[in-house]
Amino acid sequence: MGLFRRKKKTVEPVSYDAKVYRSTLNVFTDFGNNISASDVVKICIDRIATHAAKLKPRYVKNLDNSSVVEKKGTLAYLLKYEPNPLMTPHDFIYRVVTLLYLNNNAFIYPVYDENTYKLKALYPIKPNSVEAVKDASGDLFLRFYFSDGKDYLLPYESVIHMRRFYGVNDIFGGSGALSDHAAILKTIKINDSVLQGIDNAIRSSFQIKGLLKINGLLSERDKKAQKDEFDKALKESTQSGNSSIVPVDLKSEYVPLNVDPKLVDSETLSFLHQKVINYFGVSEPIYKNDYSEDEYNAFYEGTIEGIAIAFSETFSKALLSRNALERGEQVVFYSERLQYASWNTKVTAIEKLMGLGILSLNESRSLLGLEPIEGGDKRLQSLNYIDADNANKYQVGEQTPEVNEDDIK
Repeated sequence: MGLFRRKKKTVEPVSYDAKVYRSTLNVFTDFGNNISASDVVKICIDRIATHAAKLKPRYVKNLDNSSVVEKKGTLAYLLKYEPNPLMTPHDFIYRVVTLLYLNNNAFIYPVYDENTYKLKALYPIKPNSVEAVKDASGDLFLRFYFSDGKDYLLPYESVIHMRRFYGVNDIFGGSGALSDHAAILKTIKINDSVLQGIDNAIRSSFQIKGLLKINGLLSERDKKAQKDEFDKALKESTQSGNSSIVPVDLKSEYVPLNVDPKLVDSETLSFLHQKVINYFGVSEPIYKNDYSEDEYNAFYEGTIEGIAIAFSETFSKALLSRNALERGEQVVFYSERLQYASWNTKVTAIEKLMGLGILSLNESRSLLGLEPIEGGDKRLQSLNYIDADNANKYQVGEQTPEVNEDDIK
């Protein structure tokens, strides 16, 4: 794990082997292996991670005239094309969101060049457990324990830390303890017990259907011979004309056993299922991948939008200096929600947004699934809109808007 280096904005180097004392913070422990055994949990997290991975991270700067321009450089490239050599932006966001929902915490480590301190890559890391500690000066560190038995102590400011259910613990999401998923785990265990009961009930229906009662005292060898004879008669009856009648002599008597397995009603199964998906903020239509435009918008606003805001703020704080933030620079995770809207909604939105000069021709064509055209980066604007500061003058006829004859043709 030679990747771990202190980030550039820390001027003085710090010895990671320096003596530290433990704070009273709890230890966060990986809990994913316990809840991810449920297929419902896996599907819920996959749905959230899949839709969150559609977000488009960009490094931008807000200008004085309220316009936004995209920055260039290493950070912009990593966010837009290749966070690290192993992942695309889609893979990167999917993995981070998956770890976040499995553990209520996700950690990303920015790798910097040892000599130039320029950012090289962003790696999601999956420790077995994490401990928060402070040194004598009060600086916060995280000690990561990995499955290979190694541990690493890193300054907290050198790690991008995403949190869910943040409120109980000062540092970690959730309660910071192993039992943090106890509420949902109880429901998952009940659901698993119900499914096992259904499985056992189905299996029992294929078990012994009756007894062959032999009238008389027989040796073990004679019992086996009688059984073999009955099995042979059963086999012959089913193979010849699919008959269900098995002949027996006076020495034998077939006694049927009535097996009546009890299955759980559908309402109980639905109740347990709804409890799990509600815990993750996934609706039934999203869970089934069969949703309308309004249902997707509700899911976006209730679940995905919060992830986008948290990612934008956390990445900006961790990767940019205070001076850069004050200059209007930030990392933003954009969502092209109109891509998933209905055709009528897209057309209506294009009509409105193009008239305001918000969309270019190619951006409008992209929303409709059409390829870009030459010269399509132009933005058109309706002459029905005027500068708000000059509205009164236009109204009384003191000033008229300037019209370009070329725009009328």
